[in-house]
Order: sequence, then C-alpha cells, then structure tokens
Amino acid sequence: MSQKRNNTDVYAGADDVQETIRKLRQRVQERNVALEQMLRPPVIAVAETADIPKVRASKNSRPLNASERQSAMQSIIRRMMVGEISQGNALRELRLSVLGLKQDAYASLVGVSRKTLSEIENDKGNYTADIINKVFKPFGLKMGLIPVSPSLLAEILATAPASR
Repeated sequence: MSQKRNNTDVYAGADDVQETIRKLRQRVQERNVALEQMLRPPVIAVAETADIPKVRASKNSRPLNASERQSAMQSIIRRMMVGEISQGNALRELRLSVLGLKQDAYASLVGVSRKTLSEIENDKGNYTADIINKVFKPFGLKMGLIPVSPSLLAEILATAPASR
C-alpha cells in the first residue's frame, strides 16, 4: 500500500514540475514580447531597405537644430541596431539628414576616399574596423559586438543604466 502512495506522489510531483515549467516559459515569452515592443521605434509603417528613397544633399535644405539632430541620430541608430536598416544605409542617412554633407565633403572630413565611402554606403566591399570607425566617428559611433537575439538585445538595453 505504501508503494502505491509513493507512485501517486511521484506523478503528482511531475505534474507540479510541468506546471512550473509552463509558467516559467509563459513569463519568459511575455517578457520578450514586452521588451521587443519597448525597443520598437514609434514608426507606423516600416519601409524595406529597397523602398528607402534616395535623398541627395542639397544646398537649399534647411539645417537641423541641435535637438532635431540628436533625435534623428537616435532614431537612425536604433533602426540600425534592431536590423531595420543596414550599416551602409545608416551611414548615408546620418551623413545626409544630420550633417547635410555631400560624399566628397564627408569623405575628406573623415579621411577616406569618396569611392570607399560610396561602397560602404552601398553595402559593398569588406572594410576593416579602422575604416568603419573612421566613417562613423563624427556621429560618436564605433564598431562593436551586439547580440544576435533581438530579445537579448532588448533586455540589455532595457536594464542598462542611463549613463556611465
């Protein structure tokens, strides 16, 4: 009789373990969804990289004030980090919308050739970290490692302190 009771206790314990595992998985899923929503930029329609219109630097364009530049930079950097735009597209958008410079002027500013800058912006070529760091330096960026998992990236960004 005691053998029968032990077997039922084991089965009851297994049910409790399975229920606990189910609850843990549900909490992890809810946390991942919340973090991904928190990282999403406030954009209603997301354009594919092929749908991004070509913008040219113009001498008639109005320069952005400091807060608009900062906001544009943060938006572009966030889109690059979550994978909505490529590194080259981010560089092009930063160069045009934040600085309003043509490729020639920007290339001489950062010390690379116009051809190199053009290839980076078009996601062609395979450049060293030094070259990539040179072209992103005016925006306060450098090459580094980020998690591949969007949920891990979201969790890290959500729990990171605001300043160093």
